[in-house]
Amino acid sequence: MPPQVEDGNHGKIVAIDVRTGAFEVGKNSIDASDRLLLQYPNAQIWFVRIGHDTVHKMRQTQVVLSK
Repeated sequence: MPPQVEDGNHGKIVAIDVRTGAFEVGKNSIDASDRLLLQYPNAQIWFVRIGHDTVHKMRQTQVVLSK
């Protein structure tokens, strides 16, 4: 990410149009993509979370059923 995007935006989502390189920053993926789609209605979007390796984490939880 360019420094101007990272400054003050740690943890926010960047929606990037893979065809044009245009991007928008938002508090979540819906916010960021809505902003981008206003300018580029046919955008093909890739998401990045600023300062993190992944956008979302998937965790396995263990469910204990009592008898």
